[in-house]
Amino acid sequence: MGSRRVLGNDPFQRGAAERPPATPAHVAPAEDAPSEKAARAAKASSHGAAAPRKPASTARSAKGSAKKQTAHPSTKQHGREGPATPAQTRPSAPEPSRPADGASAPVPPSMPEPPPSTPRASPESSPPHVPLAASVVPEAVSALDRDEVVTEARELAEAEQDAADAQAGTHSASTLSWTPLRAAVTVEAAPPAEEARSASGTSLAETLREAPGVLAEAWSAIEAALRALRAGLGTAGGEQLDVYGRDARLSEAVAPLVDFLYSRWFRVEVEGAGRVPSGGALLVANHAGALPLDGPMLHEALRRERPDLPDSRWLAEDQVFYAPLLGTLFNRLGAVRASPDSATRLLGEGRPVLIFPEGIQGIGKPFRDRYRLQRFGRGGFVKLALRTGRPILPVAIMGAEETLPLLGKLPGGPLGVPYLPVTSPPLPAKWRIRIGEPLQTPPGAKETDLSVVESLVEATRSTIEHMLRELLGARGGVFSG
Repeated sequence: MGSRRVLGNDPFQRGAAERPPATPAHVAPAEDAPSEKAARAAKASSHGAAAPRKPASTARSAKGSAKKQTAHPSTKQHGREGPATPAQTRPSAPEPSRPADGASAPVPPSMPEPPPSTPRASPESSPPHVPLAASVVPEAVSALDRDEVVTEARELAEAEQDAADAQAGTHSASTLSWTPLRAAVTVEAAPPAEEARSASGTSLAETLREAPGVLAEAWSAIEAALRALRAGLGTAGGEQLDVYGRDARLSEAVAPLVDFLYSRWFRVEVEGAGRVPSGGALLVANHAGALPLDGPMLHEALRRERPDLPDSRWLAEDQVFYAPLLGTLFNRLGAVRASPDSATRLLGEGRPVLIFPEGIQGIGKPFRDRYRLQRFGRGGFVKLALRTGRPILPVAIMGAEETLPLLGKLPGGPLGVPYLPVTSPPLPAKWRIRIGEPLQTPPGAKETDLSVVESLVEATRSTIEHMLRELLGARGGVFSG
């Protein structure tokens, strides 16, 4: 009875118990909003048309309500829109006095009128008991309705905008934002590193190195020539030099060039390499060509034909060491400055020593004087042989005269050399090297005996000249051999 009397006497509680919370006519219930929004979005995306609109009056009312709800957060939505009154916004205001039982309580002017469609129940028709949850505080109901209205208005505006964009053939920025998908496709389509390198192709240098036959050898020779050029300029090569200035690291780097010239370009043939004794010997040869390539070629011939012997060295005249680029390069490859002391030391090590007694006169003669031996000097190599007791082996080299013919001379004084040779690129003339029998020296002869020295010099020169005539007579052609 106590609870029945309270419900019957309090018009506010009686009205709240008799009717459900008011919801604006244009706002859907909260539980139906997601389904209606999904239906509208699906319909707009599938048909490309705008979502069905409500009547103009209802739409304007909804938009106006949303605008007012946003501008005035305290507005209540109980059947009528408008700014909140002081009685609605002050939860601590005192309740009006309760009238006696059976009396009708007038509705305060601050409360919104109930909807006409909702009948007002009498105290007798009130239910015997109403749970506490049914007695909703007006402020809480108003805040919930306000949030729902704002959310519904925003979702409706977004749905209308999406439908309009779909009808116009455009898409929003969020629709076109597929960066993760594009990145995944790119990663999947990217080939492995090895396939990418093979697809892009190897470089020309790698292709030429892997080419079969003479092409690969030619390219290796070009690369070695570039390294040799840098070594001559002093910008390449190792730091470990022997006592004579030879660079073993550079010799290995230039080996492809020497091999190509020896085997492919000059096609060198050697005769009599087995006559070179062990323990050191003097190999005396003719000198020819604008540039002295006969020293490196004779050195390569002994290295190939007599690997059992220590590495040979060739003596070069002082003018070669003063020449720019050529002097440094030759010295790093094994050339030794011509002097009695250097030759004696080399023979003491058991090495073959290569000597060109014509010197600068031999490489400086014009092409018309090819294979005409010049003066052999004062016989320094004979004195060296008599002093050390090592044998003298005459050597004839054919092909150097045609490989680098001397076509002219330019002044070379500013560079410290007698002249600068004018020549052609190395021509592929056929080379032949013949090593003769050791010359017999008189027993007990001394280097101070000039007659013995002169006779041995002449014997050596005549032997070389004789071998050259034989080689030239047997040659079929300059380039074919």
